[in-house]
Amino acid sequence: MWTPQPGPQTTAIESEADEILFGGEAGGGKTDLLLGFALMKHTRSHIFRRDAGQLGEMTDRLREIVGDVGRVTESPRPLWRDGERRIEMAGLLNEADALKFQGRASDLKAFDEVTQFSRTQYLIVSGWGRSAKEGQRVQTLATCNPPIDEDGLWIVERWAAWLDPNHPNPAASGEVRWFANIGGADTECEDGEPFELDGETIHPSSRTFVRSHLSDNAYL
Repeated sequence: MWTPQPGPQTTAIESEADEILFGGEAGGGKTDLLLGFALMKHTRSHIFRRDAGQLGEMTDRLREIVGDVGRVTESPRPLWRDGERRIEMAGLLNEADALKFQGRASDLKAFDEVTQFSRTQYLIVSGWGRSAKEGQRVQTLATCNPPIDEDGLWIVERWAAWLDPNHPNPAASGEVRWFANIGGADTECEDGEPFELDGETIHPSSRTFVRSHLSDNAYL
């Protein structure tokens, strides 16, 4: 139903990182990637915008892509179903709205314009990424333009290896790095191998950033 464009969209689709940040410029194909990611790689997906009132265009685009496959409903929130596959969209306008999705497991947690969300909202919701389906990859996908105020600076901190020009060990677009929370700090690890620390087994998770430009989107 959907095919990624050559370049950044394909790089993102093919990435096996646990967390993927995609973006850089307006018009780089971010919304299509969110929907394509859910349709191509995942069984149960949650896609979020800060304001639920901004989901209309995304719902319309979903209808264009799926055509007569499955069924799209809009009450109480946009939902597409096709057999066991489902894509549910929702808004997280208030900080506490993230708590409504505690216990709501899905194998894709996706955030459109993640700079509009708080770090707390992102971590609470993405923390419930899981699946009981054998072989199903669990991922978090976020899209964004560059942060325009201090509220979005946590994005630069979380993906500092790709976004901070002063980072001592910068990462290339699409390069995968490994991280773990150690002593409350987001710490880069050498690889994804579990290790013991103070009697606890630490399991690093992988992260990447894929940079996109308007020129990468042939449709625009």
